[in-house]
Amino acid sequence: MEQLKIKSHKYPQRPHIEVEGTLIKETDEYFLVICDETTILRHFIRNIDIPLQYETLHFLSKIHGYSVSIALDKTYQPVKIFCNISSPCERDTDGNIAYLDLDLDYVKTDSDEWILRNNDMFLENSAKFNYPFQLANFALVSLQELKNNIEADKFPFNVQNFNDYIK
Repeated sequence: MEQLKIKSHKYPQRPHIEVEGTLIKETDEYFLVICDETTILRHFIRNIDIPLQYETLHFLSKIHGYSVSIALDKTYQPVKIFCNISSPCERDTDGNIAYLDLDLDYVKTDSDEWILRNNDMFLENSAKFNYPFQLANFALVSLQELKNNIEADKFPFNVQNFNDYIK
């Protein structure tokens, strides 16, 4: 199994998040990366290191404008789901997985409701960093596509237990 880093940056080229994990599957449409509960997420903008606390499965789409981080309990059932609106993910020149974080987050709460977070940050950064119209529009279209895929129970939102994907 391949060890690699997941690296996000903010527009235009500001380092944002970096975490190391194990690539467990790669298809033409996505990467699946697992990080154990001891993994440290490096947050460059806040200049802090955050322990993941849960074994976390990262669904990193090559074709959609979002990535999904799924915190798993000991039986590999989802505990928390965090979706990040982003550019499609791709390999960088070092073989790591990289994407552009577009600020918007769509998160499943403990009461099983989906909420949008950081809409204000998206609006502020769009103006401050002069996001091209196409980029801002892509973020909004990707958010709607994410909502549609959740509603339609598309992978990975249709999985109740990820044991078969991890083992």
